[in-house]
Amino acid sequence: MAADASSGPRTPSDFERPSSSLSGRLTLRMMNVGHSRLHRWGLEAAGIGHSSRVLDVGCGGGAAVRRILRLTRAEVGAVDHSPAAVESTRRLNAAAAASGRLRVVEGSVEALPFRSGYFDVVTAFETVYFWPDLVAGLRETARVLAPGGRLVVADECADRQAAGAWADRLAMNVPDGDELVSSCRAAGFARASAQRHPRRPWLRVVAEV
Repeated sequence: MAADASSGPRTPSDFERPSSSLSGRLTLRMMNVGHSRLHRWGLEAAGIGHSSRVLDVGCGGGAAVRRILRLTRAEVGAVDHSPAAVESTRRLNAAAAASGRLRVVEGSVEALPFRSGYFDVVTAFETVYFWPDLVAGLRETARVLAPGGRLVVADECADRQAAGAWADRLAMNVPDGDELVSSCRAAGFARASAQRHPRRPWLRVVAEV
């Protein structure tokens, strides 16, 4: 019997995996502009110091990485499964990439291409919606954190209701604060807490190893 065409592989949207097409490039630019306030709010809880090594997971267009580079003098890593996002992040932060202080790589959150215990802070902005396995991804972020290290997850959609029709349209899994906190604990974090923005439908989760 012929297979139903609808059962074939799903093509990721440019929000989930920006392509090198015009639409994908515009999406990356839009992320850089539209997520600026979310980046600022998330980084307020990151505790990044001058000597902090930081990894940004799901680096998108690279604007969060640019902000992180201003907060620390140490090495910064960035990873995304989209080649277009990797290119955009390198281009936006060309000086840091050329000097070797910034390393931008293509890869998956479920197999981060960095050694264990290397980073003091890991950030994840607007990305956990698209992780294939939430706990597995969180476990990998815990692995690359040094003892006492901190993960900051910041999302513009605090739950599925806040995502509205976009959740179905973009095939988003939108965990709420309780789910993210319990997933962090299942992934091996010692402590985790969730906070909603006082004026926006945003969510910020901070977890420590």
